Amino acid sequence: MRIVTHGVVAVLALLVALGVGYYLWGQRVGELSRQLEQQRSEYEYRLSEQERRARAAEERVRQETEARKVLEDELHRIRPQK
Repeated sequence: MRIVTHGVVAVLALLVALGVGYYLWGQRVGELSRQLEQQRSEYEYRLSEQERRARAAEERVRQETEARKVLEDELHRIRPQK
């Protein structure tokens, strides 16, 4: 009878240990999921900020190119090249 009791206690202890381990693992996974979501959100924000800056820089280049063309046309009108 003693062997059976010890066996049952060992099985119960194992089940409790597995349950606690599963619970702690679930908490850790949830924490990691939240961290990953936060990092992904930060990276998406940084990416959108860089895209916005790139579009603004492209727009400035386009405006400068147009302004340079207007100035060159005006210069050629005032002082035609031979």
